[in-house]
Amino acid sequence: MNTEYVKLTEAARKLAMHADTVRYWVKLLGVATIKQGHTCYVTAETLGVLVVMARLVGEGISASEAAARAKDEAPAETTVLAIRPAGQVVGEVDELKDRLQGLERVILSMAETFKTEVSGLRADIARLTEMNQTLQLRLEAPKAEDEELLRKLNEPPRAIAVWKPEPVNNDPLEGLGPIKRAWVKLVHPEMMRRKAA
Repeated sequence: MNTEYVKLTEAARKLAMHADTVRYWVKLLGVATIKQGHTCYVTAETLGVLVVMARLVGEGISASEAAARAKDEAPAETTVLAIRPAGQVVGEVDELKDRLQGLERVILSMAETFKTEVSGLRADIARLTEMNQTLQLRLEAPKAEDEELLRKLNEPPRAIAVWKPEPVNNDPLEGLGPIKRAWVKLVHPEMMRRKAA
């Protein structure tokens, strides 16, 4: 005889209850469960008993009393609520293995991408650290070994002679004797202008 199984979580979904509540009810019923990996399975007959128990609890009977009455009241036709035969569990495990392998590939590619990003960031950090050290050296005061430079920087400024134009002779006839003055006044009066000389 082929026994049919259903996941405990699917049974909880069919009963519109939390999986922990169904797990507690299964313990109250004293029914053995089958565990494969992280998934727990119950038989289709147990699912039929759980349907009756849910109806009894809904009527206000306590869970322990409903478990005792459900074992007796469960009709044979409620056990036909089978979801899948046990052979389909193996196919589902294979499907889960494929999904896990796909997830593993994705995680490895993400790790590789992360590795390249980190190496790029490390190069950027090294470049920025070098630039920071260069700027720090520019801002620091010169070291004591640069005494010549310090001496030149601390010297008082030298006085600079300001350029002055040569003085212009105000009187063009200055320095001439009286006869030459008289001659210039009579014959060349334009020489008496200041800038004519």
